[in-house]
Amino acid sequence: PPRRQALDAAYSIVKHILTKHGYLSQFINFNTYDHGNPRDERKSGTILQGVARQILSKCGVRVWWVSLPREIPMPAVFVGVDVFHAPRKYDAKAGKRTAKQSVAAIVVQVIRSHEEKDNANADVYSETFRRNVGQEMDLGNCMKQTVSNALRALDVNPMSCVVWRDGVGSPAINTVAGQEIPAVRQALAAANATAIQAPGDGLPAHIPLSYIVVQKRIATKFLTNDGQSGLPCGSLVVGMGSTEHSTFYINGTSPPYSTPKPARFVIAEMDDGFGEESKTTKTMANLSWALCHDYSNWTGPIKLPSPVQMAHKLAELAGGMSDCGESINSKALAGKIHFL
Repeated sequence: PPRRQALDAAYSIVKHILTKHGYLSQFINFNTYDHGNPRDERKSGTILQGVARQILSKCGVRVWWVSLPREIPMPAVFVGVDVFHAPRKYDAKAGKRTAKQSVAAIVVQVIRSHEEKDNANADVYSETFRRNVGQEMDLGNCMKQTVSNALRALDVNPMSCVVWRDGVGSPAINTVAGQEIPAVRQALAAANATAIQAPGDGLPAHIPLSYIVVQKRIATKFLTNDGQSGLPCGSLVVGMGSTEHSTFYINGTSPPYSTPKPARFVIAEMDDGFGEESKTTKTMANLSWALCHDYSNWTGPIKLPSPVQMAHKLAELAGGMSDCGESINSKALAGKIHFL
């Protein structure tokens, strides 16, 4: 970038051109750190290791494996959904600050079995959608289209499906769930139409679905009994929150000099098929925490499960493009985490 800026205005333009034609790319900002003449070899090595992980992930390699709860039927489809709202910027023609259109990103991740050897590739499919300014809901058709295309592109007949939806406030949970859950069910049913016609082939006629709303911007914080420190990383709190839906909190990160803020997980839908009914909340909590370690762009746990974090990353990337990511060649980039 010119004049030692952190970002280059040409970045989103070049990304737009490359993703439109299905090409992978990786950029390194030497203004952040000069790797040609490093002052600290260790720092340079750490940064370049992260770049190497990104390149491998973009090429479709699973850089590490996390064990998932055995109660989850495999193959499993994990769906992450997020919407990016661009900040308002001053428009010289209009003479005021205007907002760019929002972008919704849907990421579908397939886990084929509980064994590491069967999951060497990063089976990920993603699509983005242009939205009106500030529009968060009405993603039913988008989710149906993306899940259907993902199952076809990744060639999988799922035995279960879990959806993590970000960006939904508590008053809107039932509305959003009512729009999106039937759409996902339709996509799963269409993909498994052969299972309904021939139940003896081992595929279920009804695929169990769990729909979880993830809330980051909450006021709830948990402290130790003496009030001197926050709960450690990975702490799970169950039994608090909504009386209508099962809710749990996960303290994904624990900064040393500030009060950690957990993420709230609200289970809006839970079908039978994820183990004992009395333990399904704990199963979803264990699954969510395991996937917090599965984000290949960070070596430690993050605050959100990897499908949601990937959706956030993709939505932010597409939000910087002139067409809000509509030209991204999702079919050519299937099986590759191209947006890291």
